[in-house]
Amino acid sequence: MKIICLFFPVALLSSFTSTSQSRHNPKQQTSKTGQVEQTAAAKPSMKSAADSIKWAINDAKSSFNTLFKSHKDTAAIAISNVEYEDSNLANLKECLKRLKGVKSVSEEYKSSNAVLRVPYKGKPTDLWDQLPASVRAPFRLVEAGDHFISLKFKDDKN
Repeated sequence: MKIICLFFPVALLSSFTSTSQSRHNPKQQTSKTGQVEQTAAAKPSMKSAADSIKWAINDAKSSFNTLFKSHKDTAAIAISNVEYEDSNLANLKECLKRLKGVKSVSEEYKSSNAVLRVPYKGKPTDLWDQLPASVRAPFRLVEAGDHFISLKFKDDKN
């Protein structure tokens, strides 16, 4: 799907480029004296051709921005080895929702792995540090980055 989405702006850009190139080839007419004259209507200005190319590039940029939005203000918290019904996971979600600067918490779960996406303008480690120690205790921080942290659930077996 992404390849098709990438192909469309490139095809659009190339069609505008080929259209502007065909406009630069002025139509020629032969006068009664045998001299070649160029018609004024077929000779577009360089400014209008440049404007159409700029428009096509800006349109392609806006298409990319709408298709591939960056989520710089969203922190992802990945938790491995946790059950969906676990009370510690539910407690973590509730405490995240109550933190200042957090509007909502969305959750994805698959194969004992949970991913919490939190709209937050700071670093995920700052978000983690704001949580009470009792909420953080069942989890071990494994990895941290600019927009994510990875946690591992500490169960009784390990």
